Amino acid sequence: MMTTFTAPTSLLTLRSACAQMGWDLSCDPELVRLGENAVWRLPEGVIARVARSEDRYAQAQRGVALARWMAEHQVPVAAPIEDIDNPHRTREGGVVTFWHEVPRSRPASPSQLGAALASLHRMPAPCHVDLPRAAAVDKAEARLRVVDLEEEDRAALLELAARLQGEYAGLSYELEPTVVHGDAHAANLMATPEGELGWVDLDGVGWGQPEWDLVLTGIEYECGWVTDREYGQFVDAYGYDVMGAPAYATLRGIRLLRMTSWLAQLPGAVERAEVARRVRDLRSGGAIRGWRAF
Repeated sequence: MMTTFTAPTSLLTLRSACAQMGWDLSCDPELVRLGENAVWRLPEGVIARVARSEDRYAQAQRGVALARWMAEHQVPVAAPIEDIDNPHRTREGGVVTFWHEVPRSRPASPSQLGAALASLHRMPAPCHVDLPRAAAVDKAEARLRVVDLEEEDRAALLELAARLQGEYAGLSYELEPTVVHGDAHAANLMATPEGELGWVDLDGVGWGQPEWDLVLTGIEYECGWVTDREYGQFVDAYGYDVMGAPAYATLRGIRLLRMTSWLAQLPGAVERAEVARRVRDLRSGGAIRGWRAF
């Protein structure tokens, strides 16, 4: 089984990092989100992201480098804290990155997300940062092998993952490959009341198909998290409706597996109940409308 990653364990890592850098963390930071990383709000407008495991250091390095590169190309992005060891690896092996918070921000609207993705997808590939290929099924497969699932469910989802991997290898696309965010939902694009934007959570930035980014909003529309009007605004802002793309069904399936395997990592009765529902729907091919957002 995987090592337990919880708010308390991530806070211990954060406190260790701050102490080793000589930062005063006498007041309790605020937990913003616990997911693939633990995101903490510190005083003075600082956001700390604690990685789930110590093998994420290279990924954290790439995220900081990409943020600097995006800023150089006038792409709105949260800025890493400079003049410190960032990312910081603690003596215990924990990995933490530190960022300037996008002030007074909220998740972007669907139209803002569509426009920001259109801008991101026009960027050239960076020369000094190696981008991984996006849309691999491997991440979901790795999680499915270690999360707490009934063995019958695990086997069925791994079989689904293998089928999707085979389909993915033969997909055709209508758009050209480009830089992709990798986890391009509205909560990863922060917006201020003045309309200023900032991309966050750059762990999944890679080189791949724009459809991989767009499919998330299509899924949110299917789940009922985005209204008809909002989805229309997203499509208009980007200029392409991914739900009509030949690759949509397969990319959707990969995303749903990744979303479910990610949720299965989290503790809590509510999360466990939602995982059980999602597993049933994935195994039966049922509709995903009504899936809960986390």
